[in-house]
Amino acid sequence: MSGPCFADVLRVGIPIPGQIPFFWQDEAGQYRGIYPDTLRLVATDLNLTLEFLPLSQARLRRHFETGKIDIEMGVSDNVNDKPELKKVSLFSRPFSVVNEVIIYRPELSFPVFILKDLAGQRVATVRGTTVPDNLTREDFTNEWQIAQRVHRGWNNIGLMKEAVALHYQREQNLNYETSLPYASNPVSFRLHIRKKELLVPMSASIARLEQEGALENLVCKYLCGPE
Repeated sequence: MSGPCFADVLRVGIPIPGQIPFFWQDEAGQYRGIYPDTLRLVATDLNLTLEFLPLSQARLRRHFETGKIDIEMGVSDNVNDKPELKKVSLFSRPFSVVNEVIIYRPELSFPVFILKDLAGQRVATVRGTTVPDNLTREDFTNEWQIAQRVHRGWNNIGLMKEAVALHYQREQNLNYETSLPYASNPVSFRLHIRKKELLVPMSASIARLEQEGALENLVCKYLCGPE
């Protein structure tokens, strides 16, 4: 089932630098990853045309506020946005879930692997992220640094997104264990209020794609590895 045809080109803000496997620009200049590929499925279903615009996260938000960007990908509708951003934001039905996990050295074990059990231990985290106050955090620039440090034994424990942890473990053959998720955040497409007529069709398309198994297959393409 195809939706109505919307003639306008939808301007999609894509943060730079990328974050594999969610979104990134490949050597050919094409945007790849779970988020843009999901949006392409929706666009095909609804006969939409997309234009991806690379921007820093701060510029992306400013462009969205002023209507220069129509869509932001992979946003939780419970984020603590500024009032100026909130009043122009609409959120689609969630299309995926971002899980937060603990990665740890294989020789370690904990009776209950939840964050309160890590109190007082030195934990590698991404600078600027929100983590419980009872952790002794050691901040790094990105999750790639955390994955390498735990792999090399420079840190015993790190916090990161499950999809990123699995990607690095598979593609770079890194040696660490991954816990069950300690937090899960549904993510949606943020749509500018000027494009409000697209909100219901987009959410309906996401529901159809989910029911057909297309969204699960797409995520598996990036995370499951060879059969």
